[in-house]
Amino acid sequence: MKSSPLAALVKLACLCLCVLLGLAAAAAAGGAGVVLLHGKTGMPGQHAKLAAALKAAGFLVATPKLCWSKDRIFDKVYADCLGEVDAAIGRLKAAGATGIVVGGTSQGAVAAIDYGAVHAGLAGIIALSPAADPVELGKYPEFRAAIDQARALQQAGRGAAVTRLDDLVSGGKVIQVTATPAAYLSFHDPAVPIATMKNLTALDLPRLQAPLLWVAGTRDPAQGSAAKSFQAAPANKLSRYVTVEATH
Repeated sequence: MKSSPLAALVKLACLCLCVLLGLAAAAAAGGAGVVLLHGKTGMPGQHAKLAAALKAAGFLVATPKLCWSKDRIFDKVYADCLGEVDAAIGRLKAAGATGIVVGGTSQGAVAAIDYGAVHAGLAGIIALSPAADPVELGKYPEFRAAIDQARALQQAGRGAAVTRLDDLVSGGKVIQVTATPAAYLSFHDPAVPIATMKNLTALDLPRLQAPLLWVAGTRDPAQGSAAKSFQAAPANKLSRYVTVEATH
């Protein structure tokens, strides 16, 4: 949450540490590793303070630069992006981690939940202000037009043609990305699980096997339905829904 005040960030780190300690103890007797996934157009440094707090507490931490980063945005289809999470987990295990937690912020939080929905054996999932596409695309004509453009190109057999397309970031701001229609639609096709929080709630959250820590900012518009979405995850005595005084 880059716009959060320092006090909220410290509180957030403490909440993560407290819950993670419980998750790690439940998952393994050995060391615990944490993979932190940054937000859309973010970079690994977005989690620098949280990563430092986790490392100071004895956790092994990985902060990979992902295919939705500022300088890579959508250079792979989403399924291949998750392979980079696999690689980060592999590095942590090679370093001695026996229990793995996957967490993220905004787009990274959506990916963490989606990853947990299709991967068994994780110690936990951390979702810091998950944010996805708006359900009402009519309110964002440029973004809707870009989805239609990408779909038309793919249907015409040009799914691998690198194209300039409009996209949205937090707050509804329009940006331009350079990506293939196939990669763009793997994130934004309205039917895919990660496209909207509605999809994530219906398709991914019920499939989680690991405990879930969901942290929502009280002044974050993206978290309007967060408490309800959290309830879609299977009941788990280690799961927590918490709020901090913060924006997105």
